[in-house]
Amino acid sequence: MRRATRTEHLMIGLIRRYARWLHTGWPAGTVERLPDVREDGSTNVPGILVAGDLTGVPLLKFAADTGARAVETILAEPGFAGRPRDEAIVDVLIIGAGVAGIAAAARARRADLRIEIVEASEPLSTIVNFPRGKPIFTYPTDMTPRGDLRFDERSDVREGLIDMLLEFIAEHGITPRHGRVERLSRRRDVIDATLVDGTVIRAHRVIVAI
Repeated sequence: MRRATRTEHLMIGLIRRYARWLHTGWPAGTVERLPDVREDGSTNVPGILVAGDLTGVPLLKFAADTGARAVETILAEPGFAGRPRDEAIVDVLIIGAGVAGIAAAARARRADLRIEIVEASEPLSTIVNFPRGKPIFTYPTDMTPRGDLRFDERSDVREGLIDMLLEFIAEHGITPRHGRVERLSRRRDVIDATLVDGTVIRAHRVIVAI
């Protein structure tokens, strides 16, 4: 099996560093580099797309929009329709079951794609860890995200938002798998995601939505 390229290792390293920065505080005196992400969610690493906070805009509606948009980018790829069909390879692996991840999963299900969604903590963990009663601002108010995820009046407060999102997860049959992706490597046109427990998930495309 071909070893991951330096670019692939850099992508995963940047994602890990950004995730740590995102959850432990603002950078002190330094500028934190983000992965090279294009407007459609694609990156400088073929087959790996990014959605959610990693795109640089940590807002709920934008997270939902980028999740659905990443799937639409995959669907528009000329080579994706002609991918080999193999039961051992999922169409899309989604890393992260936050707002962007579940929006991506719902859009992929609507397109009848075979998916796997992996979450290292618990679904919606960032929102679940908000203080009780925290007001939620779903800006911009006039924005309608791509895909199926919508934010109603319940999403104005933490508890209502969680209830709404859990209903969305159930309605769309989204069942995240608990695990942490340690490494991504490419074998020809397939990406192997190795979890910390040694499990390998093979996928045609990967969306990093953390």
